Formats: sequence, structure tokens, C-alpha cells
Amino acid sequence: MKQFIQSIFLLVLFGSVGSAQKKDESVVRVCLHSETRILINGKVRTTVAAGDTLKTYFKVNANAPYKVIICDRITGKSRQIYPKENESKGVCIIDIDDESKAKILDSLAALSIFNLENDEVLVKGGSYLMGLSDTADIEGGDEARPQHKVTVDDFYISKYEVTQALWLAVMDSNPSIHKDCYLCPVDHVSWNQIQDFINRLNKLTNHRYRLPTEAEWEYAARGGKESKGYYYSGSDNLDEVGWYRNLNGTRTVGLKKANELGLYDMSGNVSEWCSDWFEAYSSKAPATNPKGPTNGFLKAIRGGNSIGLAEGCYVFMRGGMLPSFSDQYIGFRLVKDVK
Repeated sequence: MKQFIQSIFLLVLFGSVGSAQKKDESVVRVCLHSETRILINGKVRTTVAAGDTLKTYFKVNANAPYKVIICDRITGKSRQIYPKENESKGVCIIDIDDESKAKILDSLAALSIFNLENDEVLVKGGSYLMGLSDTADIEGGDEARPQHKVTVDDFYISKYEVTQALWLAVMDSNPSIHKDCYLCPVDHVSWNQIQDFINRLNKLTNHRYRLPTEAEWEYAARGGKESKGYYYSGSDNLDEVGWYRNLNGTRTVGLKKANELGLYDMSGNVSEWCSDWFEAYSSKAPATNPKGPTNGFLKAIRGGNSIGLAEGCYVFMRGGMLPSFSDQYIGFRLVKDVK
């Protein structure tokens, strides 16, 4: 499996998928990011289009797969390419023959399920002033007042917004309006749909990913304990760190400068869902690890987006949308508690 390991292994996941899987099997899911020829024992079996999902099933404790399934990204149908009818069901060796191996390894194509933990940043907890100062003259900043002190514990957060590639690898579909850009953030996903995605992802990874609270999101966007007090996430010059007023849609994640914690696109590109119900700040809210009200009408959204104004990209700006609402300029990123 040396070719498989060298060129594609960063993109895979071990876990259980679906009720049809047998107890003595485990599965690898791979989201391919360029046209790829699949070789088994040195023989070309099929060519897979960029964006397709490859599933290879392993016998437990075996060293090589014995069943390979391709899920077509257009029709959604699956077909088994190994073993074929009347073929032996013994172990096989898979080689991935791809002209873009180096490009895959050096790019954000590794942003798929298996590589999630490598793209997490540990945010050390601390206290900060959340929101906008009463004396600041910022148009549209009323929802960010009054400024108040908040303390958050340590947590992990993704460097990047969840990409279309990652969504596809988990959900076998791509709801995005801005398609054909697997390394762009997934868009057109509602808060409710994201809960389904997170539930599936957690079953696949045995982790407990979730959406960030507003307090966690803003703390991370400001740079946590490394904060330099910028108005945008990582700079006072939005052109350095964010995509905005861009009528051509969303852009590949991670192209702009990162903030103090190494996080990308927290100002601009797509706005990001948070876990909290959205309401005006209250003096009665907990000062430590606030999670917002217990119920509400709208869910909180942060970060501005690529079609919006610069003012919407300030780290303290906030808004809310119905949890069933989806839009081509709204996506999300993941967080995880520190065990």
C-alpha cells in the first residue's frame, strides 16, 4: 500500500459507516481532489473524478483492503470495483496513480476527515472584553453592546472554515452554491443541517466536534491570549486577512494572512454559524463560558462574508438567522473541548 499511504493517506478516515457494514469490517473514506486512476495490484481498474468519494473496506486486523467502492459525485450511486464478480475476495494492494501527488500533499486537499486534528489550534483560555465599547463610533454596532468581561476555558478550533471537500467526505453530497471549488468553504448550509453533519462526523471520528459559542468564536477571532487588539481577525487592514465586497463568490480557504493564533478567514469569505441563540447581550448572562439563552428564535452568525461590507467583518459584529435558513455566504468552522 505504499503508493496509497504516500499520496492519499492524509485524506482518509477509519470508522464505521452505515448499518450494512459488518462487525468484522472497518472502512476508509477518501475524498479525491483531482482526477485519479485507481490501480489494484498494478492494474488500472477505474478513473475517479475530482470530488468523488472512495470507500475501501478492511477486514479487522488485516493489513490490506478486500473491497473497494466508488461513490459517484453526480449520480450519488455506488459501484464496487474490487473484487469483481467471480474474483477472489482475498486481500489486495491498492496503488493510487495521480499526476498531482505533490500538489495534493502540499495543498489544503489534506483538509478531509483524517486530517482534522492536524488542522486544529489549541486556544488557551482567558478573559477578555467581549463586544464593542460604548464610546466607539461604529455604524451597526449596537448589537455588540454593551461590552462586557467574559472568561472562556481552553478549546480547540479549526484553522479553516469547513470546506466543501470535508462536507462531501462526510455527507456524500455538496449543497454549496459556489460549487467546483472543493477547498472553498461549504456554503448554503443551515444551522440544522450542520447539526446532522456534526453528528455524522462525530460517529465517524469518535470525537465530539461542535459549533463554537459566540464567546469562543470572538475570543479566537481576536487572537486569544496573543491578541494585538485588531479590529479584524489578524489585522487592522482587512485586505490582508479577509475576502469582502467580492462579487465573484467565496474563495479557497487559507489564502489570506492568518490571525495571531494561526486561524484563517475569520473576517470575510463566509459568515459562520455559532451554537448560541441570538439575543441582545444581558448583564444576567454567565461571565464564564457563556452559551447564550436556553431558547430563542434566531441562531448567532459571526465574521462577515465575501459579498458584505468591511464593517461586517469586525471581530465583534454579530447577527442572527433562523436555524432553518441557508445562504450562499454562510458556512461554519468546528470546535472541540479539551479533554
